[in-house]
Amino acid sequence: MGPGDKLVRFYNPRYGSWDQQRSFGPLPDLRFDHHHSSSSGRSVWYAATSVLGAVAEAFGNQGFIDKGSGRRICVATPRSRLLLVDLVSVAARAFGLDQRIGTSTEYLCCQEWARALYDSYPETCGIRWRGRQAGSICVVLNDRIDRDSLALIADHDISHPDVWPRISRAARRARLRIVAF
Repeated sequence: MGPGDKLVRFYNPRYGSWDQQRSFGPLPDLRFDHHHSSSSGRSVWYAATSVLGAVAEAFGNQGFIDKGSGRRICVATPRSRLLLVDLVSVAARAFGLDQRIGTSTEYLCCQEWARALYDSYPETCGIRWRGRQAGSICVVLNDRIDRDSLALIADHDISHPDVWPRISRAARRARLRIVAF
């Protein structure tokens, strides 16, 4: 993944800015949290390469998207080449895996793989896989990159008129309910 590639991410500004990695975890329903504990010094930053993928992965498990949630959407691009462990298609076979690594709901197993890949490939800064919610390409970046590794292209509240139409179309394609609490 390199400059010009787009990463789309939904985030909650109560927990930090668009580039803030999450250092607490592992969380039980997040696929590639590679933390041993919240004090392990490890962190993650999840994104997808499309609005559909980001919507589906961020909101698919809950089944709805709340336009009034205060969540934000950002689009970023790497400033330089990022070396990722590739688990898309037959590339996963290099690690003895197949596409179930991106579709399984056995998150503890996926997290163990994330820890093993992190420990075994210290030159990498994340994982690339095909998400289970929409089949879109997803990435998780780890603590081996710093905040300056990504350049912000756009950052909006999800209800902003410049982005809400695309988000709501993606939500409908992903079969998510749209609500406004």
